[in-house]
Amino acid sequence: MGTRPMRWIWALSALLILLAGCARDEPPPAPKKEVAPPPADEAVQSPAQLVLRNGYIYTVDRDKRIAQAMAVREGRIVYVGGDSGVDALIGPDTRVEDLAGRLVLPGFVDAHMHVRGLGNMVNLYGGKSVRDYQDAVAEFIRAHPDHQVIVGKGWDNAVFAGQSPHKALLDQVNDLIPIVLFSSDHHTIWTNSEGLAAAGIDSETPNPEGGVIEKDETGIAIGVLREGSAMALVENIIPQKSEDDYRAEIREVQEQVVRWGITTIHDARIKPEKQAAKLAAYQKMAALDDLHVRVRASFEIDADTTSKQIDELKALSQKYQDDDFQIYSVKLFADGVVEGQTAFLKEPYAHRPDYRGNPLFSQEAINQLAKLANARRMQVQVHAIGDAATRMALDAFIHSRDINGPADQRNSIVHLQLVDNEDLDLFVETKTIAIVQPFWFVKERYYQELELPFLGQARADSEYPMKSFFERGITVASSSDYPVEIPNNPLVGIQIGITRRAPDAPVDDPARVLGAEQRVTLEQMVESFTINGAFANRLENETGSLEVGKWADFIVFDKNLFQIPVEEIHKARVLRTYYKGKPVYDADTQVDVGE
Repeated sequence: MGTRPMRWIWALSALLILLAGCARDEPPPAPKKEVAPPPADEAVQSPAQLVLRNGYIYTVDRDKRIAQAMAVREGRIVYVGGDSGVDALIGPDTRVEDLAGRLVLPGFVDAHMHVRGLGNMVNLYGGKSVRDYQDAVAEFIRAHPDHQVIVGKGWDNAVFAGQSPHKALLDQVNDLIPIVLFSSDHHTIWTNSEGLAAAGIDSETPNPEGGVIEKDETGIAIGVLREGSAMALVENIIPQKSEDDYRAEIREVQEQVVRWGITTIHDARIKPEKQAAKLAAYQKMAALDDLHVRVRASFEIDADTTSKQIDELKALSQKYQDDDFQIYSVKLFADGVVEGQTAFLKEPYAHRPDYRGNPLFSQEAINQLAKLANARRMQVQVHAIGDAATRMALDAFIHSRDINGPADQRNSIVHLQLVDNEDLDLFVETKTIAIVQPFWFVKERYYQELELPFLGQARADSEYPMKSFFERGITVASSSDYPVEIPNNPLVGIQIGITRRAPDAPVDDPARVLGAEQRVTLEQMVESFTINGAFANRLENETGSLEVGKWADFIVFDKNLFQIPVEEIHKARVLRTYYKGKPVYDADTQVDVGE
């Protein structure tokens, strides 16, 4: 008697979803199955602390089932199923929340970002002109007369229309103290004459291996340093942050991400020799339950990292075993970025027929590092923008597998702006995870100003494959690369992954679409921001889907993404974010309630 009406309810729901989807230009979501009540041994019959009922709970389990109710005890899920089955778990002290049909998703996973705050520095994000940047720097100097070095972040290469910034533009603002400005992609530093002088850079300074000190036709450095080894020359003049500085930075970032429903992040670039204070800050915050998101992280390594140093990193990683903070990966850069003309391409740049860019590592070096790290069961993340850099990473993973055996390494390649179709099968062969940033799957920002002239039409239009990965069964995890992308709202990324156009682009203008053939479904985008990101971080048994035994990391939305037009997805609001069964964000209070 109890099951027959329920079948009619779910059948009607599936029909409504199908009808709504037919009005869109993307495939409608597939029908879902109702979640059966868990077996008696999984749902222990003692009261839960929190019960959600009367909802649309999209579990992202293996069968993509939908439930009405969920129960939580001691931070973990003890029941997922129909409303009637949860009654036995409601006791006198159980908090019961009526979802009124609202959508619940697993907490989002941002599989690749950088925990960098903007406090105590010049915020250049959103600037549209050189004058905007100059004004922001001048205002900051006036407000902070005690700063001996001015640091800022967020200037955009596209503002300079294919040209390089110049130190003279910053000298006009101030030529007495060093000004060090990081680009929004964090692959270039723009500095003034005093910054070059403080770093000891002059016309005689050679390019460090893997980096570029830009000079004019007379050999004079112009104040632009591209890629890590060159940037490090100027970074060394920036005062080191304290543990308190890093704690403030971590709190700033976590307050932002929980607003978007993110409950797990991967901090992708920690330099242990320079950021011991950051590791200490994470460790202390985890011990004090001051982290309201789960953090996984990577150590950055260089081309000259030795076997002994890998051993030391492995030993260091053992210090951080709290569930809220662990670090067991290494990160390396195979190349730079297209906008800086430092991406490593299989074919030459369109405007420089004798130049393909240069790898930041030799093939031998990346092979050796992948082998060493994997032998110690450390995952390897490789930054690769160009198709040649991607192939280098895949060849390194093949080398590691051949030496270490076909273990579950879960290596990944991040960004993947250009990928040769012939290399896709190597992702499958090596079980390499594709970590992408769907926020970038648009023609806005760099496409017209930089990518077309640098890459040519054919390559520019084939950027950022997505559907090709899914079709081959490659695990795809989505991310933001924050603070490259601010704000890092996954709903924006989800919508762009489905439409391949900016949220404000006209729906009826195909010229604003980047690679329509790479569109994917809503289900696939949700997977990429939940269970796939969990898998990339060896967390698929702990989070990423709403199943009995997993942590209760979940989001309550004001709108059902499966029942609204795709173009409206980015407008949906997170009402509440829960981490381990506790609310860490509530839209009604507009604050991180974990504080």
